[in-house]
Amino acid sequence: MYDFYLPDVYPYLHKLPAALWVTIEISILATLLSSIMGVFLAIMRRSDSKVLRGVSTTYVEVIRNMPLVVLLYLIFLGLPAFGIVFSGYVSGLIALTLNSAAFMTEIFRAGLIAVPSGQFEAAQSQGMSRVTVYRYVILPQVLRTSYAPYGNQVIGVVMGSSIMMIATIEEVTAWMYNTGAVTYRYFEVFVVAGIVYLIVCQMANVARIMIGKALFKSAAAGGKW
Repeated sequence: MYDFYLPDVYPYLHKLPAALWVTIEISILATLLSSIMGVFLAIMRRSDSKVLRGVSTTYVEVIRNMPLVVLLYLIFLGLPAFGIVFSGYVSGLIALTLNSAAFMTEIFRAGLIAVPSGQFEAAQSQGMSRVTVYRYVILPQVLRTSYAPYGNQVIGVVMGSSIMMIATIEEVTAWMYNTGAVTYRYFEVFVVAGIVYLIVCQMANVARIMIGKALFKSAAAGGKW
């Protein structure tokens, strides 16, 4: 019978906040960067240009079908063979961003498809430029229809950050393995790490709900969104 004894982990808990901050930081950065990429790639996939559609479609299909861990290995350990060297943090951020961007693209593309094409044509008939049409007519509607799956992808980014220890990033999973290696209390540190990820993801979900209520409440009142 295994003797579960959490106090053996207590002396190492002081290192957990720093690891947690790294997890949150890289997750936020990857989410922001992949969101920007996702919007542009989604627009490219809906473009009249075969070249733009081909580039964006190829990117999405390749990255979506490549495990994140493989992508991270390619960037962190593969690119140095060609003289391209990134730090562990930058490698992890690039891999997480590229991976998430492929899924963000499909989320935003679904939102674009949900917007009737007649709205785009009507806006252009009023003399609006393409950029203005997307800014004031199309993208606000895309945000509304894509908001729920977008929130799921944000949580997916947090979960994906758990393999960043491969690139020597001192995040929560790295703390888990390092503490387990010292204390030999692997089950205990697994439990602690699991609770931490659960809390972070639930906080992200609560933030998503609160932000969504604020945005869409203003829309109901005739506001910006």
